[in-house]
Amino acid sequence: MNGVPANPRLLARIDGWVALLLGIVATLALQLGSRSQGFTRDEGYYFQAAENHAAYLEESLRGLVTGRPLTFADPRVIDRWLSYNNEHPPLMKTLFGVSWRLLHRCSCDREAGLHPLHYAKRHRTLGLLAQGDAMRLPTQILSGAMVAGVYLFGALCLSRVAGLAAAGLTLLQPRLFFHAQLSCFDAPVTACIFLSTLCYLWAIAAANDRSRIRRAIVFSVVLAAAMLTKHNTFFLPPILFLHGLWAQRHRWNEARSQQGRARLRILMAWLVPPWALCAATITPLLYVAGWPYLWPAPVQRFASYVGFHLHHVHYNIEYLGVNYNRPPYPWHYVPVMTLFTVPLTTLLLAGLGLIFARRVMTENAATADRAHERSALAPLSLIVLSVLWPMAVIMRPGTPIFGAEKHWLPAVPFLALLAGAGLQALISQVQRAWPATPRVVASVLAGLVLIPASLEVARSHPYALTHYNVVAGGPRGGADLGMNRHFWGYAVRGLFPTLNRDLRPNASVYFHDANWLMLQMSMKDGLLRRDVGDSGMEEPGVRASDAGLVLHERHFNKYEYWLWDAFASTRPLAVVTHEGVPVATLYARPGVALSSAHETSSCPIAN
Repeated sequence: MNGVPANPRLLARIDGWVALLLGIVATLALQLGSRSQGFTRDEGYYFQAAENHAAYLEESLRGLVTGRPLTFADPRVIDRWLSYNNEHPPLMKTLFGVSWRLLHRCSCDREAGLHPLHYAKRHRTLGLLAQGDAMRLPTQILSGAMVAGVYLFGALCLSRVAGLAAAGLTLLQPRLFFHAQLSCFDAPVTACIFLSTLCYLWAIAAANDRSRIRRAIVFSVVLAAAMLTKHNTFFLPPILFLHGLWAQRHRWNEARSQQGRARLRILMAWLVPPWALCAATITPLLYVAGWPYLWPAPVQRFASYVGFHLHHVHYNIEYLGVNYNRPPYPWHYVPVMTLFTVPLTTLLLAGLGLIFARRVMTENAATADRAHERSALAPLSLIVLSVLWPMAVIMRPGTPIFGAEKHWLPAVPFLALLAGAGLQALISQVQRAWPATPRVVASVLAGLVLIPASLEVARSHPYALTHYNVVAGGPRGGADLGMNRHFWGYAVRGLFPTLNRDLRPNASVYFHDANWLMLQMSMKDGLLRRDVGDSGMEEPGVRASDAGLVLHERHFNKYEYWLWDAFASTRPLAVVTHEGVPVATLYARPGVALSSAHETSSCPIAN
């Protein structure tokens, strides 16, 4: 089989350039896509936290240049800027804030009431991006780095063609593409977990002690960054440790053949390898150093952080026609959602990869030295393990499932790698039939498998959480099956043109599940009129509104009834749909809308 052996020394300089190009292309695609992607509810909270984190850095730097170098460690400064949203680690919020502070086109001095802080004058920035785009850029860069890493993993362990296909199939997964555009933590932690796993594989494949130590330090730094991104990462070290014991299991037999200190030395090298030692020492130090909020009371605040996630509130999610908001949850939610949301081509290739990958890895290990040959299946087992463990965590009946696939998103790049293995096996079989043109066959097949996933992403954008694949019958099939319509309120953006055009000045709107913080960013970026007001929450907010919207989820049905009753009308002003599936509906009180669209027999549909 043509491909790169499972030996990191065989990666060429061209692989680095290919990875860099893939990372850039992926980042640009996500940045361009995000410009038509509505802001989400959680982003609103992180936008506010990001500005606070930027202010913390600015005050710390001012202290440094004015002779107060320990300002950054002052508990009052820490609590002033970092106590908001302290249930999440700081890395991404800090990166969002730094990106915003450096890159946004500033008119902050004219945006009173739209920021968590008052800005008396404009910031000096590079002025390259809108404020929301600048906030989202760090997620997009990290996701691009993940795509580049997937290629390197595939090229290292399978073949360049398999790596290219896997990189493409990673990006071209509609739900991952959606999350990779946002100022949230799910795509960043997916990228960080993947890159940590790649660094681990690189570390255990080192050829000598010096390389092992150097690579172990790199791994510990990347792992610390992952832990400073989201708590999912805490599951990774024990998984990698168990895999490392299995991958190096031949050391047990080597130890048994030795006596005394020689046996102890081999056992210690097996049980406490350099990467694990660095992860147990360097990573915790970097974790604490990188989270200033913990410093005033490390034990108390870390315990509070852990407790928040151990006892997380259970939000609503619809699955097969049933609304779930408390455990136990159905164990099959994870595999069924994966079956319904990942492009069918990717699923079929991953299944083929699971069948044939053992042969692929064995053949690719043919030119490796004996030590590598003994653990030739280590990368394959790591891929399979990395697909399974994020899913297994969520399949526990007591684990909240309200975030749907975003909670096992770290499995996606490894699922794509498994698909890459399947493609490599398929290419091998086809090349036997057409041996004269092996490169043409590989290129054509790689291109063909990316087309369906590309079309799926194009179809799903910008309502990917409403989108389901052909197995579910598409978005309409998903709706008929009673699958969750969407969450986070981002679909409200589809109603902005109607709100901007048809509402009278200073109209009050019931925004339902869209929070005011995300709407403030929409106003700052010129997507929503600034004179539009928020009427409030629940039924009092509905009755106080001039117009109101409902974001369609099963547990939100009552809000539409309230709007009908308050406005004495069931006729919508506008409906946002995705391939015929209603996602958000806007109603207006008679006489409020400047247009007469709500009085006609037909309703304008925003797709």
